[in-house]
Amino acid sequence: MENYFIHITSAKPMAFSVNSQHIGVVNREYEMLELEVGKENFVLSCYPLESTQGEIAVPFSAQIEILGGKIISYNDNLTVTDFGNGHFILKAKIPKIIKNSVNLVQFSKILGDNAITIHNNALSISNSKRAFYHPLPYILTSATADDLGTLLFISGMTTENTMYGLFLNKNLQIEFDGIADKIEYTDNKIITLRNINDIARHGLVTIYTREQSGFKKSNQYSVYTQSTPITPASNEALPTAFIEAINIENFTLARSYLHPSLSASLQDEHIRAYFGDFVEVMPTLNHSLYNLALVYSGNPRFVKIYHFEIKDNRIVDIDTI
Repeated sequence: MENYFIHITSAKPMAFSVNSQHIGVVNREYEMLELEVGKENFVLSCYPLESTQGEIAVPFSAQIEILGGKIISYNDNLTVTDFGNGHFILKAKIPKIIKNSVNLVQFSKILGDNAITIHNNALSISNSKRAFYHPLPYILTSATADDLGTLLFISGMTTENTMYGLFLNKNLQIEFDGIADKIEYTDNKIITLRNINDIARHGLVTIYTREQSGFKKSNQYSVYTQSTPITPASNEALPTAFIEAINIENFTLARSYLHPSLSASLQDEHIRAYFGDFVEVMPTLNHSLYNLALVYSGNPRFVKIYHFEIKDNRIVDIDTI
């Protein structure tokens, strides 16, 4: 009988059971429960062990199918990544619902003809011509509202210390609804900054230009949130820093991690094409030094393992395993 090796993990503390039998607890990301299964489908149940302010972390179960040598999940809260040779990582994320709480922000303001209220995390606006109701997608700890002439701008800070921004036209139609670390409006343009939290401390700046149908993305580029890139702490971090720079398309920084002879032999488009459109970077299952698993879309997702050879504090060669 062919067996499969399941590695179960979660970014937040969570308990797991298989077919109603408790199998263990994961307390942090990349901590894994190991499970060997046969060819029979099974039910994986996930029980969050903590909630954040104003939210309820909801337990859920997912039917896991074993089909054609693959482990497949159809639940969006449980991603499956095929590492090859019968090994699969199942990563759970916590579904949350917003609950009524005295800690939710209560906000009201009059702007011209508009009466704006946020109550129990729902926004309502009314004026002499129309009314607008919008359940907010994030828990807000503070809120404000501004009249920008042809737009109303509702903003606030979330429990994750990020900024939520909602732009409505004078007909109370949504033209932009988003979250970032910083949101600014100027000259019919919205400029957002999102911290990447990678090794170099990149920030991603996105510019949205107002058109007749609303705001459309017109430009995007990266910056350093601390003026200059943070240097990797060790040679072991060089592969990750290099891939993160490629992912943000900062080829100048990426080349600084390469040996000059290797950098001179590669064009930017060749570097990006070599790695393809990966969606995530993960350690290998055995956490091998100088090896990285790049994850690509699919159901299940799949990985390619890349080995980085390091010499004189620079990457001198890259191969797939």
